Amino acid sequence: MDMNTSYRSAGSGGGMSSGGVIDGGTSPPTMPHQWERNTRTLVDSARKAQSLATQQRVMSFGTQRTTDETMLTDNRSSSTALQRQIQESESLKNRAEQQLEEILRETSLLEDEAAHAEATHEKMKDPLNVAEDNLAIRRKRPPREMTRDAVERALNEQVAGAKHSIRMLGGVLDACEKELARLKICREKLEEDIDQKRIALEVDNEALQMESGWAGDGQQSKRAQTVALPHMWRQRTENLCEECERSRATCERLRAKSRAIQQEAIAVERETREAALRALSRKMDETERLKAELEASVSNVSQEISTMEEARA
Repeated sequence: MDMNTSYRSAGSGGGMSSGGVIDGGTSPPTMPHQWERNTRTLVDSARKAQSLATQQRVMSFGTQRTTDETMLTDNRSSSTALQRQIQESESLKNRAEQQLEEILRETSLLEDEAAHAEATHEKMKDPLNVAEDNLAIRRKRPPREMTRDAVERALNEQVAGAKHSIRMLGGVLDACEKELARLKICREKLEEDIDQKRIALEVDNEALQMESGWAGDGQQSKRAQTVALPHMWRQRTENLCEECERSRATCERLRAKSRAIQQEAIAVERETREAALRALSRKMDETERLKAELEASVSNVSQEISTMEEARA
């Protein structure tokens, strides 16, 4: 049986149905040249698909290599940037910690100076009260003795000097209170900045050390709920340190001014007190002399009166 007869025999089972199928359910006969052409077409299609797949695979490998190189470059860049950021944050944190130590030391010194100024302020009230009491006592002199003599001027100067010293020391105490409040604000800002720097360093170190993704211990989410982690710029810490330095310089000048005012107050009190005592001593000596002269004059007048009465008798 030849090929054509076999194809005819295979297709004799029934008529053609819808869709190109013979009524008996078999395919229509295919010619040998059609069968060979179909096979070649399928082979060519397979070869083209294989070629496209090879090209896609080559391109995929190239893309993967480029992506890997880009990722490595980006990782190196990010690691370098993180290292620089860590070094910078560590430097700023150390500077802020140093400023905090200086602020705490300055706060202690200013508190001690304020305590000394307050003690001197209270001490100046005693000579003021004594001088005012002396003036009140001297106002009880006889009317003829109520003169604005050197003693009264010295006592008035002592009162004025004591009041001036008390007023100046009061101003020092007010300034100390204001500067202590500013130092407290600086201390709180530094503590907050140091705490944020510490947390930022922890985050950057974790980011630098991790190999893929964040650590799965859940610490970051807990920390984010309690403490804000904003990006801390260098300028903010530098401005804060400069503000603290200005405050410390102001406190140093205030402490020097307080010491000078206290020394001046003590010196003025001593000088006015000694001047009042000298004037009082001279006044007493002069009064004793005038009293003696008056008593001598009275004695002479009495003798003269007695002599004249005897002569008249």
